[in-house]
Amino acid sequence: MKQHLFLPLLTYPDATSEFMIANAVALAHHMQATLTVCAVEITIPDVSNALSSLIIDAAKMARDAGALSRKRASALTGMAVDAAKAACVDVRTREIKITEPFVVEALAEASRAYDLVLLESAGISRPIVEAVLFASGRPLILYPSAPFGGRIDHVAIAWDGSRAAARAAHDASFFLERASKVCLLSVIDEKPIKYETGDYLVENLLKSGVVAEVTRVRAGGEPVGEVLQAKAFELRADLLVMGGFGHSRLREFVLGGATQAVLTNISLPILLSHRALADDVQRSNSERPAPNSHRENSRRQET
Repeated sequence: MKQHLFLPLLTYPDATSEFMIANAVALAHHMQATLTVCAVEITIPDVSNALSSLIIDAAKMARDAGALSRKRASALTGMAVDAAKAACVDVRTREIKITEPFVVEALAEASRAYDLVLLESAGISRPIVEAVLFASGRPLILYPSAPFGGRIDHVAIAWDGSRAAARAAHDASFFLERASKVCLLSVIDEKPIKYETGDYLVENLLKSGVVAEVTRVRAGGEPVGEVLQAKAFELRADLLVMGGFGHSRLREFVLGGATQAVLTNISLPILLSHRALADDVQRSNSERPAPNSHRENSRRQET
């Protein structure tokens, strides 16, 4: 079955980089996948009042921000379409027009229609990354702001025997089945690990014709997320697969240590996956604010 990739094009306050567009097109070409690029055009509510107008023209600032967002949306979409066509990638375009406070929720919802979401690791996109990871039900690949070839031959899996790690490995099946090598990375001095499940996973991969092995490393007190990335980089992995650990409490994410490190600083493409358990969903629903749906504030269009 053909894969469908989703690339949000952020326009405000910072724009998606050319590196990210190139990475998305290269990956879509490697996977022979459809790439949907979605320009996020924002509007800023006018919150000016008599006092603020004496200091700054808030209404003009809002108009200027909206105009900049529209200009960037058009430019980024054109850039992505041109790059995709040059690479013979099947590309589609979408746009989301929405007021600024609802961008995060809108992108998490839009992501649910696709197999894989592609995002860039940048300070301004952190809330979007968290929302897509924990609320979309879809895996994502997080890229550094740097160029990477689209081909993924060597895959490293962060493995601690947990449900989250198993879920992530399953969501990375497309890459595992086509990899020339798969390595399970286990940090052995951070918490107790049951090694049997990892050994069985490697055995199953070997029986499927995938070259696979287990590598065990010590953190030595260093952040686990950084240790895993450093080892994957040392092994020349093209992709690190990790389970995203976290849950919502008072509508704020409490992240596991490895996930926190990955969302803060990454050195190679990382596939993150999180599927909520039933109690997570119930908790999230109970904490959700009263409906003031962003649908009333957005207009979507697909071509």
